[in-house]
Amino acid sequence: MKIILLNQYYPPDTAPTGQYLHDVAKALVQRGHTVTVFCSQRAYNGDGRYPLEEIRDGVNIHRIRASGFGRRHGIGKMLDYASFYLGLMMRLLASRGQPDIVLALTTPPHLGLLAAWAARVRGYVHAHWVMDLYPDVLAAHGVCSHRSWLFRFLGWLTRGELRDSPLVVALGDDMADRLRGYVPKDAAASVVVSLPLWFDPVLQPWPEGKALPFRTQQGWSDQDLVVMYSGNMGRGHRMGEFLEVAKRTSGQNDIKWVFAGGGKRRAEVEAFLHQHPDAHVRLLPYAPAERLGEHLSSADVHLASLDLRWQGCMVPSKVQGIFAVGRPVLFVGGGQNSLACWIEESGGGWVVAPDDTENLLQALTQARNMEERRRRGRAARAFAEARFDRERNINFLCARLELAVQERSGNGVATSVATA
Repeated sequence: MKIILLNQYYPPDTAPTGQYLHDVAKALVQRGHTVTVFCSQRAYNGDGRYPLEEIRDGVNIHRIRASGFGRRHGIGKMLDYASFYLGLMMRLLASRGQPDIVLALTTPPHLGLLAAWAARVRGYVHAHWVMDLYPDVLAAHGVCSHRSWLFRFLGWLTRGELRDSPLVVALGDDMADRLRGYVPKDAAASVVVSLPLWFDPVLQPWPEGKALPFRTQQGWSDQDLVVMYSGNMGRGHRMGEFLEVAKRTSGQNDIKWVFAGGGKRRAEVEAFLHQHPDAHVRLLPYAPAERLGEHLSSADVHLASLDLRWQGCMVPSKVQGIFAVGRPVLFVGGGQNSLACWIEESGGGWVVAPDDTENLLQALTQARNMEERRRRGRAARAFAEARFDRERNINFLCARLELAVQERSGNGVATSVATA
C-alpha cells in the first residue's frame, strides 16, 4: 500500500506527536508499505529548520515551508498553522501517484479537514489519529462555551472531517466516547477505536540496589519520600491540591515535593515557592531525554492530574512512562477518565477526587510505606507490559489501517468493535 501521514511536526523534531508517528511509520515500512510523511520544515519551538526532503528509516519525508514564530505567542502560532495549512493543501494537490490511505493527526487543529478534502477529491481513504479533540479542548480551556456559535461551527467542521472515514483512533475510552458523538451513529461503534499510546522499551525498572545518580545529585536520601510531578504542567492539569498538601506537610522534612517540567501552570508552583519558602518543594526543568528512565526512577511516587473539564478532550501520556519504570501514581481528578481507570484497574496507584485534600493526605500516608509502594509499582509495571507495549499497540494500529483500505476497496463496512 501507499500511505500518506500528516502532522505538523516530525523527527528529528522532539515534539511527542511526531515521535509516536515515526514509530508507526517505521512499522508500516517494515510491513512492506510505501510511506510518505508531510510535515513542517520548522521546529516545534520555531527556531530550527529541517531539510525539505529526507529519507529516515525508510520513510519518505517531505517538509512544507511555513512560518516559524513558534509557540510563545498565540498570533504567531496561528500564523504558523495557517502557513502550514496552505502549503500542505498545495502539496496534497500536486503530489504524484495515488495513495491508498492518508492518516492525519491533530496538529494543527482540524488538520483532518485537509486529509478528508484531499481524499474526497482524489478518491482514497482518510483515517484520523486524534491526539487532542477539538472543539472540546477550546471549551475546556474556556475559549468558548458548548452553546456558542464558535463551538457549534467547529463541531460541524469536526463532523465534516470524520465523515466517511472508516477509522478514527482515540487515545483512551473516554476520548472514544466523545468522538462517537462526531461520527454517524450507525458507524460509531466500528469506526472509533481506543488505542493507548505506548512507552519506549528503554524505560525499565531501575535495578534493585543500584545507585540512582540523579537522586544522589539532588541530595535525596534513601529515607526520603520523593513525590514528583514530571512533565507538562498544562492548562488541563491541577496543581492546587498537591501544593496544599505540600504546605500542610512542610514540617515533615523527609517528604520532598518535586515539580519538573514546564507549561502554563508552572507559574502556580513558582508563586507557591515565593509565598512558602519553607516548604520542601523544588522546581526543576524537563528531564533530558537520555536520562528520562533514571529521572522517573528517582521518585518514589509520581503525581498526575486532570481537570474535570478536560476529561475525554486529551489523554496525557505520562502514566505510560511512570508505569514502565515500576513507580506508582498519585492521581487527582475525576474517576471517568482514562488515567484514573488505568490506575484503578492496575492497582498501580491512588485516585483522589478534585479538592479532596484529606484523602490525598491519606494516600500520601500509605505511600510512605515502602512495601506498599513496591506492591503498587509492580502492579503498574505489569499493566504497562500488558496495555502500553509498543510493538503490540503499533501493530494493532497498522493492522487497522490495512483493514480500512481492504474494506473500502471491497465496498465493505467495518462491523467489529476494536479496542486495545
